[in-house]
Amino acid sequence: MLVKKIISSIVFSLLVTLSMTGFANSKIIMSNDNNAQGVKGKTFEILKTELEKRLGKKANVEIHHSGALFDQKTQIQGLQLGSIHLIAPGSGIYAKVIPQVAAFTLPFLLTSPEAISKAMADPIIRKSYVPQFESKGIVPVAVWMNGPRQLSYKGKKSILLPADMKGVKIRVQNIPSDIAAMKSVGANVIAMSWGEVPTALQTGVIDAVEPTPNATVGGGLLESIDQMTKIAYQYSYYLVGANKKWWDGLSASDKKSVQEAMDVATKWNWKNAAIEDEKAYEKLKAAGKKVIDLTPAQKSAWSKAMRPVWDEFGAPLVGKDAMNQLIKIGAAN
Repeated sequence: MLVKKIISSIVFSLLVTLSMTGFANSKIIMSNDNNAQGVKGKTFEILKTELEKRLGKKANVEIHHSGALFDQKTQIQGLQLGSIHLIAPGSGIYAKVIPQVAAFTLPFLLTSPEAISKAMADPIIRKSYVPQFESKGIVPVAVWMNGPRQLSYKGKKSILLPADMKGVKIRVQNIPSDIAAMKSVGANVIAMSWGEVPTALQTGVIDAVEPTPNATVGGGLLESIDQMTKIAYQYSYYLVGANKKWWDGLSASDKKSVQEAMDVATKWNWKNAAIEDEKAYEKLKAAGKKVIDLTPAQKSAWSKAMRPVWDEFGAPLVGKDAMNQLIKIGAAN
């Protein structure tokens, strides 16, 4: 019995090793924690098509949508174990494992796709987060966009200024800097998983949420809210992570093919994420919901109220040099 266990263990180890080296197992396995119909799901499908176009029979590409293989809570571990090769979680998922990522979503710091992309590529900033990823067995290989995080509220009063948030029960991601941002404007912050949000809104456990427009509509919240205020205090993105051992084991030509496929999918994602958010605004208006554009003065009041969060979490997360670069890039974009 002991011999059988030892042999089984050796065989399993060999299979894992093979699966992590190039295309030895003839598979590229991708896990999407979201549905197949959303922008991220469609981006994965384009990536699959582009990979198959470039690699042909060398690799069988699989996508598992809606967290069917690994959900939001388990996908990073699945990637680290080599059970999957590519994932694209939001920053909120990564931040629990790699806290430095939270610096990219500090309120009113990086508020455009261009700012996010430039910050991710900046050599000084990369020193603050890439080694942390690699130490966890992950290589960040692309940035996909989601959209600006806006304030959706179930109630009749208009949310125009930070003072209007006093006592409002709002759901945010369970990230210290996100919680601090909403507490800074007097909100009653409740951290919960995204799956709990629809019921929490319907039953009055929460009054407000702050996801992107496409997530608000796609998440079935249209009937539960009365208005959306376009504060755009963060720009939500997905960071595509590859299993490091698999990525490093690719031949130069195969890695080039994978990167080219990734570039095509990323370009499509950037264009269509913005389109989907615009469609979401129109759906909200068609459903009779108020979509409120803030004046520059009103938006400045939000930014000023949340600015102390930079000092609390910026340099402590990524260091002074990286934080200064983030501020510089944010101001220019």
